[in-house]
Amino acid sequence: MKNLFLTTRYTDDIYQLIINLCVKDINKKNKEINIDVIKLKKFPDIFFLLICFKYLLQGKFFDKQKIVLLEYKKVNFGKKLLSITYRNFNSYVSVLNYFYTLFKNVYIIGKTIKTANYYVKNYKFKYVYIDHIEYLNGIYFDIFKSKKKTIYTNHYPNNIIKTTNKNAETTYKIPFKKKKILGKQKKQIKKIASRVYGSIENHLPWMRHTEWSNKEYKDLYKYDYIIYAHSFTDYQLGYGFDGFTNTLEWLIFTIEELRKRKVNFIVKPHPNFYNEKNMDIFAKWDKKIYLILKKKIRNSPNILFLDEPILNRNLISKLNKKCITISKHGSIQLEMIHHNFKVISSNSNLIDSRYSLTNSWKNKIEYKKLLNKKWNDLKFGNKNNFLIVNELLFMNKNSTFGKNFFLNVLTKYMLKKKLISKNSPNFEYLETLSRFSSLKNKEDIIKNINVPIQTY
Repeated sequence: MKNLFLTTRYTDDIYQLIINLCVKDINKKNKEINIDVIKLKKFPDIFFLLICFKYLLQGKFFDKQKIVLLEYKKVNFGKKLLSITYRNFNSYVSVLNYFYTLFKNVYIIGKTIKTANYYVKNYKFKYVYIDHIEYLNGIYFDIFKSKKKTIYTNHYPNNIIKTTNKNAETTYKIPFKKKKILGKQKKQIKKIASRVYGSIENHLPWMRHTEWSNKEYKDLYKYDYIIYAHSFTDYQLGYGFDGFTNTLEWLIFTIEELRKRKVNFIVKPHPNFYNEKNMDIFAKWDKKIYLILKKKIRNSPNILFLDEPILNRNLISKLNKKCITISKHGSIQLEMIHHNFKVISSNSNLIDSRYSLTNSWKNKIEYKKLLNKKWNDLKFGNKNNFLIVNELLFMNKNSTFGKNFFLNVLTKYMLKKKLISKNSPNFEYLETLSRFSSLKNKEDIIKNINVPIQTY
């Protein structure tokens, strides 16, 4: 079939918009393009299962450090396997549940591999949209990329993008650029950074429903470190492998290393653990896992284990300026760099390590060395590069916060047509998504929306 566009998802919601925006990008000459949804095969690739049986006999499925390296025909399926396995709360409940989920996902990966190869062999296509490539759909990404297909996808902090040669992990990163920020531009970026990091709960849409606690903590000045916990069930290994197969493993390791040194430290939960008004099942699971961990940690005067949503700006205003920030990845690094704290974070990160914003590690050995360094031996973030990253994140018209971001374009159009109200207390992406999904005339809106799609 000529001009075939494959997609892993084409549901009657925001994906209808995303797919048609991709088609518009392809359809420069107004040719008819046929959209076809990839259908998972009923049976797995037998040779893949045989290879996995060999790996089982070799004991590789009983060592997570070995699982993450597993490959089949140059496809690293091990990372995707652990990512999707730790997407399920049951994997944290017991060893039995973990192995049941793990091997169930091995079987699904076998079907995914067979499906991808089936489409390569039997369909003539050049373009494909793949959603959530940090999970099992990353198998499609790797196989189709090896066949020189043009892949469309989308993920924070970037807009809808297309690529033919990027690794899945790099499609999510803030791209690396070298430049000198001077004069008026420098003032503009600093002004935006001060606004964002001064009241971040108002500028990040996904944090607007969090009900912040007013609880006051005493003696915060005594703490030497503050650890920022991440989701345990979302985006594991999305930026790559750094020695830890999930963020719970990383958090426990960090706590134990700092306890050995008998230093004072704070553990702060992610605000989404307490985003009660818009709490999905994964946030509920995250909260449960976090509270289970808190109970396991013996009471100690050296550890402050927070279990409520505390505004970060209220917390850090009371910290010692030599308190070291520890974060595996995420936007909290930028906030803490803005407030002039030294940060330790993973090399597998939203932010390219070449920016020299944090003290980063590639593996557990390097991480342990960083945790044992004194404040004087750690570096501050590069100030010029900090401005570059903030410019790319908040002033780039094609980023999540830019005017060309597909949800911003959709929101603007729906406001113009009075399909949503700016005065609504819930005015944000969630209202735009909900209202768009409920409309019967989506085709009319799609025709009037254009989003420039970048090549990465």
